[in-house]
Formats: sequence, structure tokens, C-alpha cells
Amino acid sequence: MKVRSHIALLVLAVLVPTVLFSVLALDVLLKAERKAALRSMQELARASVNVMDREMTFAMATAHTLSTSRVLHAGDFKQFYEQATAANTRAGIRAALLDETGQQIFNTVREYGSPIAPPGVAAKARVRHVLAGTGPVFSDLIKGSATGKYVVGVEYPVGLRDGRRVVVNEWMFVDHLNRLLPAQDVPGSWLIAVFDKQGITIARNRHPDKFVGKPPRPERLRTILAGFEGVSRAYTRDGIEMYGAWERSSLTGWTVGVGVPVAEIERTAAQSVALLAAGFLIAILLALGGAVLFSRRLLRSIRHVSAAADMLPCYEIPPVADLRVEEMNRLQRSLHDAGSMLAAAERSRQEHLHQAVQARQLAEEQNRSKDEFLAMLGHELRNPLAAIVSGSTLLDRVAGDQAQIARIGTIIARQSQHLTKLVDDLLDAHRILSGKVNLRRAPVDLKQAVQTCLTGFEARGAMQTHRIEAELTGVTIEGDPTRIEQMICNLVDNALKYTPRGGTVQLALRQEDGQAVLAIADNGIGMSAELLEKAQDVFVQGQVVNRAKGGLGIGLAVVKSLAAQHGGTLEARSPGVGQGSVFTLRFPALPIVPAAVSAPATVGEGTGASVIVVEDNPDVRDLMVLMLTTHGFSVQAAENGRRGLELARQTRPLVALIDIDMPDISGHEVARQLKADPDTAGIRLVAVTGYGLPVEKARAVEAGFDRHLTKPVPVELLVECIKQLVA
Repeated sequence: MKVRSHIALLVLAVLVPTVLFSVLALDVLLKAERKAALRSMQELARASVNVMDREMTFAMATAHTLSTSRVLHAGDFKQFYEQATAANTRAGIRAALLDETGQQIFNTVREYGSPIAPPGVAAKARVRHVLAGTGPVFSDLIKGSATGKYVVGVEYPVGLRDGRRVVVNEWMFVDHLNRLLPAQDVPGSWLIAVFDKQGITIARNRHPDKFVGKPPRPERLRTILAGFEGVSRAYTRDGIEMYGAWERSSLTGWTVGVGVPVAEIERTAAQSVALLAAGFLIAILLALGGAVLFSRRLLRSIRHVSAAADMLPCYEIPPVADLRVEEMNRLQRSLHDAGSMLAAAERSRQEHLHQAVQARQLAEEQNRSKDEFLAMLGHELRNPLAAIVSGSTLLDRVAGDQAQIARIGTIIARQSQHLTKLVDDLLDAHRILSGKVNLRRAPVDLKQAVQTCLTGFEARGAMQTHRIEAELTGVTIEGDPTRIEQMICNLVDNALKYTPRGGTVQLALRQEDGQAVLAIADNGIGMSAELLEKAQDVFVQGQVVNRAKGGLGIGLAVVKSLAAQHGGTLEARSPGVGQGSVFTLRFPALPIVPAAVSAPATVGEGTGASVIVVEDNPDVRDLMVLMLTTHGFSVQAAENGRRGLELARQTRPLVALIDIDMPDISGHEVARQLKADPDTAGIRLVAVTGYGLPVEKARAVEAGFDRHLTKPVPVELLVECIKQLVA
């Protein structure tokens, strides 16, 4: 029998009971946990019904007691007002008295005699319905004429001695019912809602201000109107799939629904992991038992193979025998052939030894590079230090000679600046190469940046020692202006450093295939193929033509790192030693925006367009409002996302500047809600945020933003952006 057959049987012995047992256990646990959770939901629904019934029963008892008042039957409404006020000392319950037309005679929420608005059609119909009966009537959700707020109540018909009929109404705000809903030991994800006989929401434990007075989704409304009691499954108005437990009050006719996310109920499957683990343990034990039996069968064959292997170091060829296991017979034949392969193995060993020697040579070369850098660093630091020390010593000897003192001071200052620059270069290079530099991104005119660098070199006399030629085309990129100039100046300085006096440095700027391409070429000493491969590594430096212009060998590594952080690349080329070098920077180019026909705006000449600023940082918000107001815009501000939504719906501005990261809701959510509302969908939206990565810009566009600006935003760019959107 083959080894694979033994293994197949072993796998089957493990997997079959494991899979069956795990599936069975998981199904049992899911059903048990689901039933327990649904029972808890139904119990909570019953408890909520009991709470509502208890409160309405108290109100009904109070209304019944008041309906027997002698002063009421005598028609003394003022004294009855005092009785009703005294009877309703319990928090949350008020009383009202209505005549046959539905007009409120008084309401204890107001002083007696205060004018109360006339009843609406619904109120008149309700009073007629109450007076048509003889017992209490529990109301649906009512919008009170005295308070203008949602209330519920119980109403009693009463006949007075003079023949008139009135209605005693014990009522309460729905906010009072919200506070009565069970909250202790109720998970925050559970939803409790109370609906009247018409299916209108009376109370809700989550977002009552948003849903009270409104019907639920159509499928749930049908469930309520049908008087369904039990458990159902549907989606909420929030778009969450829920289990719902329904209970109906036999007293008021109201319905209580308790909703729990389906995902929360199903999460109990995690508890089956322990049971599944037990199944795996059993399977492993079975596998171990099978392994023991299998190992005994293999031991005899292994002893034969082991004895054959012991013969190989002595260059003996093991004999071949039938071990009754096919795989062991193959292994024995392989050992038989191994003797003839020992020579080839020796050759392979020698080859690996040679590779190890090469690796050692590489390590030694890297160690020499380190020593050369330290020596170069010592040389670069000692030169200015020597001048500073010598100058300091001479100051004591030339005391009184102002001309000499001034000359020595100039030398010390110049060398101190040189020493400071070396240290700054080292520290700056460390931050850049480790990716810790913070880029302040903004649109950069690359042509202007090149011209600025060339102006600085001209001021330092570079034009007198070298010929610099520039052919520049206007291209705009997004980046840190300071770091862009640093890269350009570093490459130009590098070209001057490795080009003898009288040489030529050529700069060419163009745009091709959506990229800004800046090439800096020189006819200097060039680079060998070996140096070209590692020219952009840190601490690598060629033979400098002028040692006075020497550096630390970190410039190209810094440029390469900065280019990568700007989404660009640095490419180095050289035909060979003595044939010059070409360094090419490539950046993603920004699209060209056509210039406006009108003259650029100045302070105070803005369009007067309405703008809102939604920003949670008070300092940033106040400065942005002041800045835009100074430029002639009509500006209002909101301190968070929800206030921004309200302000946008009230004022309907032309442009909204919205921060993304806010404490209540994100700027993305604000944009989505504004675009979803037909009244505010036309507002042009600008994301003004500290998030500047491409993925963040894509998210802003998906949310509905028209523009994305990264903080800090230059005032000219912000004003121009608003004007373009208004136009």
C-alpha cells in the first residue's frame, strides 16, 4: 500500500467527523441563540407596552376622577381649573377642558383665561367622537393647539347640569413617553418605537426628534395596521435590516415594536467556535492515533534506509532491497544514485564559496564607502573650523587694527555659515530620506522656480565661471515651492560642481504626456557605468573638480527622495567619463486653466456672491470669514456639519466651503445630503481640508464636491476658485 493511500485515509478520518460535527454544532448554536434573543425582544416589547399602559391608566383614572367634580358639573370652570392643576402634580401630565365645538376652555399648561387658538378640523372630529360615547377614549398622536407640540391623551365626556356637554382631557407630551421607554440593560443598537392606532410614531428611543409624527416604512405600517403581534424581519428607514418584535396594547390600541439588527443576532455564531474547536481536537486525536499505527509500519523501512545513508560518507554504494513500501524503495534507489552525484555536489559547494567571497567583498566596499564619507565629512568640517579657530586666535594679536578685525570677522562669519550649511544639509537630508518632511502643497510655476534658482546662482557669480543656457516652457505642478526650488538648485549646483570652469550647463523645461519634464545637462566629467548605477545613493560622490564646492554626497539622494514624495522621478544618464551628465526630473503636470477675461480682483472688489464657511476650528473659521469678506463676498459661517446643513438650506448660498473632519458629521456626509436635496443641489461645493492625498481627492469627488483645496490655501487661489464656480 502506498504512503499516499495511508495519508488519504488519515485525512478522511480527520475531516469527515470534523466537518459534520462542526456544521451540526454551528446550526444548533445559531438556532438557540437566535431564539433566546428573539424572546428577549418580545419581553422588552411587552415591558414597553406595560409602561405605556401604566402611564395611560394613571391618566385615565385622573380624568375619571375629575369628571365627577361638583364644581365642573356646576359650570364653575375657574375653580375646576384649580382642581385640575392640583390633581396633576405628577410630572409630565396636564389637563384640558374642551366644549362641544372642540374649543379649549382652558389648558393647565397656561394661565386660566389665556387665549387659545381655535380648534382644527381634526380636533372637532375627535371631540364629536368622544361625546358620541360614554367612556374614555385614548387619542392618537395630536399636535396641541395650546402648545404647538405633539401630545397624546385620554378624554372623558361629561354632561353639565345646565345641559351642556364638555370633554375632560388628560394629556402629556410625547417627550414624557420617550423618557418612560426602557433604557437600563438595553443595548444601544436596539430600537424601541411606539405607534398609535393609525401607525404614526408616538415615541422612539433613538432620534425621536426625527421620526415622531411620521409613519414608518410602508411594509411596517401594514404590519401595525393589521394588528400583527410576533416577530418579523424587515429594513428600517435607516436602511438597516432588523428583526422586529411587535406587541399591541389592548388598553390604548397602540403598538410597540422592538427592532434589533439582524447582524447582531447572527453574531452569536462566534460562540460556536468553542464547539468547533472541540471537534477539531477530536479529529487531531484521531489523526494522532492513525499516525502511530502508520509510523510502526514505516519504522522497519526507515531502519534500512538509514543504514544505506550511513554508507554515503564513505563513498560506498548502498545495496537495493525490497522494503515493501513503494516510496521507500524509491528513496533507496535515490541513495544508490547519490554516490555518483557527490562530485557535482562538491563543485556546487565551491561555487557557493565563491559567491560568499563576492558578498564579503561587497561588504568591505560598503565599509570603505562609510570610511570615505567619514573622512570627507571630517575634511569638510575641519576646513571651516580651522579658519574659525585661526581667526579667533588672530583677534587677540591684531587688537586695535579695525581693518584686520573686520577682515577676520568676515572670514569667521563666512566659514560659520558654511559650517552651518553642512550641518543643516545633514539634518535636512535625514528628515527627507526618512520621509518625515512635511510638504506644504500648492500650485507651482516650474518655469518661475527655475528662474528664481538661476537668479540666485547669478548673484553668487556662477555666470562668470560657467555658461548657463535655459530653454523654458511654462508648466504648473502641485508641490511644496521651497522643496521644488531646493531640488532644482541642488541639481544645478551639482552640475557646476562637476563641470570645469568655462563649461556649459543647459536647462530645458517642457511638458509631454501630461508630465512636466526638467532636464539639466552639463559637459563636465561625466560618470562611469559603475558610478551611474549608484549615483543616487546616499554618501556616493564622484571626483569633485573644485574641492571648494565639495559636499557630503547626499544631494542626489535628497532630490530623489523629494521627487518621489511629490509623485515624480529622478533619472540620471551619462555617455561615460569625460562626456558630461544629464539629470531629468519628471512631475505630474496640472491642467492649464484659461485665464479670466476680466482683470484680477483686488481687495474689496469681490462679486458680492453669497458664501458659507463650514469649519469647526474657530480661528480658521474666523480668519476665512474675514478674508473672504475683505474680498467683497457675503459670508456666513457654521461651526459643525449639522449647523452647516441648516445654514445652507436657509440661505441657499452660491458656494459652500466645507471642512472634511468635523466632530458631528463629516464633510463628505454634508456634501451628500446637500446634493440629495433638490433645494440645495445647485450649491457649488469646495472641500477645504488638510487631507491632500489623491485618494482623499477622489473621495471628495464621489461625495459631490466640485473642487478640493488642501490647507493652507493661499487667499488668491481661494478667491479665484470661488469666482470660477460663481461664473
